[in-house]
Amino acid sequence: MKKALAMSNIIAVIAIILFIIQPFRTAPPTPNVTAGEVSIPTTEGSYCWDGLLSGGCVDKAYSSVVAMAGEDQPTPVSPGEEITVSFKKKPQKIGAEKWVGEEQVESVNMKNHTIVVPSEKGVYVYHLVAHWKQGDGSYVFSVEVK
Repeated sequence: MKKALAMSNIIAVIAIILFIIQPFRTAPPTPNVTAGEVSIPTTEGSYCWDGLLSGGCVDKAYSSVVAMAGEDQPTPVSPGEEITVSFKKKPQKIGAEKWVGEEQVESVNMKNHTIVVPSEKGVYVYHLVAHWKQGDGSYVFSVEVK
């Protein structure tokens, strides 16, 4: 009886460890993007990922970053509001771009995984690219400064 209990405890610990480190994941983690208490929906773009048992790349075909963001309505935010980007598994590096329309794009300086939206009214699309040891992923979200 003690051996069975010990064995079940060992299996439970291994299962918890595997759940935490997620070595069997076949895609990169998705970001949790928030403005204050409001969750901002994201759209996953193309990615490459190497899991323990499988790996590969997925190429999502969108005509542009702005078109990719069109899957969700822009989330209303206040001028100068901070947007926080977090992942269950922290990336080694993350980059961001801000798009205004199809042509105007600029790099965004993220500090502590935080983006400050402009004070000017309008719709802004943010394109994120996150890098981990296992691969990388791209994501977009849009906000409307009111």
